[in-house]
Amino acid sequence: MAPNSKRSVVSNGEDWVSLFHDGRVKVASRTHLWDIVAVERHNALGQAVTLAPGRTIDDGGRTASAVTPDHCVALTPARGDAVAGVVAATNGTFVDFLHNGTVVVGNDGRDIAETFNTAREGLEGGASGRGGAVMVTFQGSYRPRIQRRCDFLVEIPEPERPAHNRLYPGEYEVIDGKIGG
Repeated sequence: MAPNSKRSVVSNGEDWVSLFHDGRVKVASRTHLWDIVAVERHNALGQAVTLAPGRTIDDGGRTASAVTPDHCVALTPARGDAVAGVVAATNGTFVDFLHNGTVVVGNDGRDIAETFNTAREGLEGGASGRGGAVMVTFQGSYRPRIQRRCDFLVEIPEPERPAHNRLYPGEYEVIDGKIGG
């Protein structure tokens, strides 16, 4: 996946989500792959994708991210699919963390252009590169006037052109459930 240091990182304690200033959202884990389980139109202008923890992989003994998150949502697995916390961005993007580990990524004013679901199970790129990640890119640059209620707000400056997605050494793309591209 294309790198971009202009980002905010949020976490549910195990997985992490990067909200990039160019509008992309990356959901990542070192312990499992991701399954794209649903796509919905939650309002007249926006779309959301539901990502559930998929097949567990060997984490190589390292599960913690080297990046300290800007915000962390606490999960209580016994609460199942209830929303544990909401992170929103000023560009209309939102991330719902569910107690069961599921993550919903959407935008209140734009459709999804592409999901890029990747996995790396080997040690190419080091143990920190092992795991699953889904990059969600949205179409357009519309910014809703009304901000979604949230537990944590990320300031996204004026839109930049999103970087192109690409595979890194040892990664492969998971095509099941792919949107766009």
